[in-house]
Amino acid sequence: MDETAEGATFHPIQPPRAGNTPMNATSVLALLTAKDVMSSPPITIPASASVREVATTLDENEISGAPVVDDQERPIGVVSRTDLLRLLIEGGAGRRPDATFLEWIAADSPSELSVDVEEMGTAEEFMTPEPVTVPLDEPLAKIARRMAEERVHRVIVVDKDKRATGVVTTLDLLAKFPA
Repeated sequence: MDETAEGATFHPIQPPRAGNTPMNATSVLALLTAKDVMSSPPITIPASASVREVATTLDENEISGAPVVDDQERPIGVVSRTDLLRLLIEGGAGRRPDATFLEWIAADSPSELSVDVEEMGTAEEFMTPEPVTVPLDEPLAKIARRMAEERVHRVIVVDKDKRATGVVTTLDLLAKFPA
C-alpha cells in the first residue's frame, strides 16, 4: 500500500495470483473453459424445422447459425445462413441445382420470382451434419485449436448427457484475448 499526500491509502491493482505466483493475461486465459465464454442457453433449431422457420430463427435472433437438435436436445448438425444460401442456389431435393438461381437472375421483375420454401425440406435435410462439440470444461486453447482444425466458426457445448448447453463462437474466443 502507498500513502497519498492527504494520508489516504492507495491500493494498487494486483494481478490475479495462483498461490504466491502472479498470473498474467495468458495464464488467466489458460484457466478459462467453454462454460466461461459460451452463450447459454443456446438458440437451437429442431430437426423438423422448415426453411422458413430456420430463416426466421436466425434473423430474429441476429445469429449466423445454430445447432440442429433431436427431440432430446442432442445436437445432430448445424445450420447457418450459408447453408440457406446454398440451398437457395442449389435447390432442394429433386430440383436441378442451378434452376432457381438462374431463374432469379433472368427474371425481368421481382414479381416473377417465386420460391416455394415449403418444398425445400427440413433443417435435418440441409444442415451440416456431425457438429463439432466440446464438453463444458474444455479449455479455450483446445477449443480454438479445434475450431481452426475443423474450419468452423462455432462449436456446440454439451453436458455429460450430450445435450446442447451452449455455443462458443470465434467472436466469443476473441473477446477474451487482451487488446
